[in-house]
Amino acid sequence: MELVVDTNRIIAALIKDGLSRKIIISGKFPLYTVEFGEKEVRKYKPLIKKKTGINEQQFNFFMKHLMPKIAVLSEKDISKKSIKKALKIMGKIDLDDVPFIALSIELGNKTIWSDDKHFKQQNKIKVLTTKELKKQF
Repeated sequence: MELVVDTNRIIAALIKDGLSRKIIISGKFPLYTVEFGEKEVRKYKPLIKKKTGINEQQFNFFMKHLMPKIAVLSEKDISKKSIKKALKIMGKIDLDDVPFIALSIELGNKTIWSDDKHFKQQNKIKVLTTKELKKQF
């Protein structure tokens, strides 16, 4: 099973040595995200460092080991058709989630891995929470 990874799972993997980190590092599932997701992680770097008590070097170490496990695709690689569909599906729910829906559509309706409840408010793209994904891990 291939998964589109929402930012919250990457951040969770950086913050805690838990299931999200284990899933990403395992390489069991091909993982994808959008550039927007990686930029969002970097945006929250100060908060991540504060919550975990790690320094810049440690943050960079974790990023160096996690991000290569996730294929990061540019929003430019997503067709306008997929973006339009994603806007119809997610636009009225949460605009920040549109790029992840669009990537899923572009890749052939891949499952999204997220603990963000907004994704469950739509029924066009399959979404698994970490708890649900654990059963297949």
